[in-house]
Amino acid sequence: MSSNQPSEKLYLTTKLAFGAGDMGPALTANLLVFFLLPFFTNVAGLSPSLAGSILFIGKIADAINDPIIGVLSDRTKTKWGRRLPWIIFSAIPFGLIFFLQWIVPTFSENPGFNSTLLFIYYIAIGIIFNLFYTAVNLPYQALTPELTQDYNERTNLNSYRFSFSIGASILSLILAGFVFQVFQDSQQKYLVLGLVSTVFSVVPLFWCPLIIKERGYQPLLTPQKRKIVGYILVGITALITVISLV
Repeated sequence: MSSNQPSEKLYLTTKLAFGAGDMGPALTANLLVFFLLPFFTNVAGLSPSLAGSILFIGKIADAINDPIIGVLSDRTKTKWGRRLPWIIFSAIPFGLIFFLQWIVPTFSENPGFNSTLLFIYYIAIGIIFNLFYTAVNLPYQALTPELTQDYNERTNLNSYRFSFSIGASILSLILAGFVFQVFQDSQQKYLVLGLVSTVFSVVPLFWCPLIIKERGYQPLLTPQKRKIVGYILVGITALITVISLV
C-alpha cells in the first residue's frame, strides 16, 4: 500500500455498529449448538435419530445456499450498497424463523403421525433459518472492504466484531441460565428463551445497517433519523424483554 494513500478513519459509532452486527448470528448459533438437540428430544418428543437428522439436513442446506447468496450479494446493486440491503431486509425473517424453532405445534392427535409432521416442520424451519442466517451473516462478513480500504481500520473493525461475537455467545448462556431458573415448565422456558434471544439478535441487526454506510453509497438514514430509530430500538428491546419475563 502506498505511503501517500490517505487513511480512512472510521468513527467509533461506526465501529460499534459494525461489531453489533455479529451479535445476532453469534447468539443464535451458540444457542442452537447447546440447546436445540435437547429441545428436540426432551420437549418436542422426537427420537435422537430424527433430531440428529434435522440438524444434518440443515447443515447440508446451509452448504448449498452459501455460494448462491454469496454470488447474489456480490451482484447486488442499490443506492445503499451491495451488503446492507441484505442485512436490513433479512433481519426480521431471520428472527421470526429462529423463534419458530422453539415452539411445539400439535398437528394431529395421533402421536406417531404428529411426530412425523413435527419432523417435517423442523426440517422446513431449519432449512429456511439457515437460508436467512446466510442472508444476514455472509453479506455482513463481506462488509469490511465496503467500509474502508485502510488496513489498520479493517483490523480494528474485526477486533470489534470478534468482541461483540464473544460477548453475544456469553450473553446467550447467561440468558439461558436466567430463563431456566425463572421458568420451570420445559416448553415454556424454551419458548421464552427463544423470544428473548430473538429480540437480542434482531435489534443489533438493525443497529448495524442503519448507522453505518458503504463507501461511495448513500446511508439508509439521515443523522437525525438514526437517533430516532436508535431510541425506538432500545425501547422495543426493553419492552419486549420485560413482557417476556413477567
